[in-house]
Amino acid sequence: MVAMHGDDDPAGRWLAPFLGGVVAGGAALLLAQAAYSRRRGFDHRLLRTTGLEDIPPVVVVPGILGSELLRPDGTPVWLNVRNALGHYDLSLPFDRPIAECRDDLIPGGLLGTAAVLPRLFGFTEYADLLDLLEEAGFEMLDGVPGRARPGLEGHGYHVFSYDWRRDLVESARRLHDSLEELADRRRDPDARFNVIGHSMGGLVARYYLRYGPAEPADDAPVTWAGARRIQNLVLVAVPSGGGIPALEGILCGNRVGLSATTLAAPVVACMPSVYELLPPHGAAGLLDHRGGPLAADLHDPATWERFGWGPYAPAARKGNEATAHHRSFLDAVLCRAAAFHRSLARPPAEPCPCRVVVLGGDCLPTLARAVVPEKRGAIPRFEPRTRAESDAMFDAGDGRATRASVLAAHMPHADESDHGCGIPEVTLVFFGAADHHGIYDEPTFQSILLRLLLRPRLRRRVVQRLPA
Repeated sequence: MVAMHGDDDPAGRWLAPFLGGVVAGGAALLLAQAAYSRRRGFDHRLLRTTGLEDIPPVVVVPGILGSELLRPDGTPVWLNVRNALGHYDLSLPFDRPIAECRDDLIPGGLLGTAAVLPRLFGFTEYADLLDLLEEAGFEMLDGVPGRARPGLEGHGYHVFSYDWRRDLVESARRLHDSLEELADRRRDPDARFNVIGHSMGGLVARYYLRYGPAEPADDAPVTWAGARRIQNLVLVAVPSGGGIPALEGILCGNRVGLSATTLAAPVVACMPSVYELLPPHGAAGLLDHRGGPLAADLHDPATWERFGWGPYAPAARKGNEATAHHRSFLDAVLCRAAAFHRSLARPPAEPCPCRVVVLGGDCLPTLARAVVPEKRGAIPRFEPRTRAESDAMFDAGDGRATRASVLAAHMPHADESDHGCGIPEVTLVFFGAADHHGIYDEPTFQSILLRLLLRPRLRRRVVQRLPA
């Protein structure tokens, strides 16, 4: 039976306005919460923020989805109402080499810091971070000396935005250019910055710290080229061991508001960066249909062919030009992702010359593994069906990145570290009760972060070697 709505249906005259009022009221409540809610966090007045000298500027490197994407005329296409209700094609072309996988969109500002809409969809972390910095006396830097508050010269912050869809080595190269430009504008050839890398942005910053703008190569040593511009590197909720949600995005897509098309699987599958978020070799992320560990390297194209995923799905047409093009692209991005993670895992010959701090949450069940069905071509399951599956699929984390991934616990010698961390450059590790998007609103993390950022610049000691 088809329900009638109109003059002949009394219910139809009030139901639509009623539902509209509910939606409008809910939206108004969310808007009010986002606009007027006050932080319950750390009181910055407990820190001494007057009379401080030589405080390094802060550079914020956001994670995936964290930068706005704009058309050349400046109109935003990520994130806007159309993303949430309809569709804007964010796909990149399946081009090779990876450097040519681009369109005409350009990065804009930090998501959720100017417009309210992104905060309604959970992108609150960057507004929280910038509010915290500004409450502590930091001001936006535009490269002009003396713009900061009187008595706090250099006490400012800069936002590094980038196209989060693209290759992370390319983004590290752009970070290098940005820091060099900031140093030039400040007329300080020795300028160094406190860099905060959030989530995927921490991978960009780590690569830059190790290699600067250089390309990854298996015979390239760790040079610490980026340390020339970094005073402290703070890695916040960074998935150094990858994350299985990246595989879910590639194969199933991600919903944005009411839209299942903006970040649908074919769109996400075009983004080189997402493959660099997959768990690397040694970081187990798959279970077999019985719930046991499944040995497979997600950066190996043979794994995708073995399970019938992506362009190797049974429905893909063999010999079809589009399928061949997709397979060639997949081979290229997986090879690039594997090289990227090998570069991050390479043991350095010399200790890191700057401080590296890891902050993360480990009090929430977080997806760590997917179940691969027995049938080839079937999409993995990312939600458990039984309590036993839940225990096997979830680990401690922040709801997005697991503790093991943040610590890179899959890397050699992690068990020998005082922190259980496989990243040799890490100086300090702190975990607490925070979720991935709310960590800058948690008082303990606020205190740790501000006390680190408000330290005067460390002058490197020159070691004089005595003659033998």
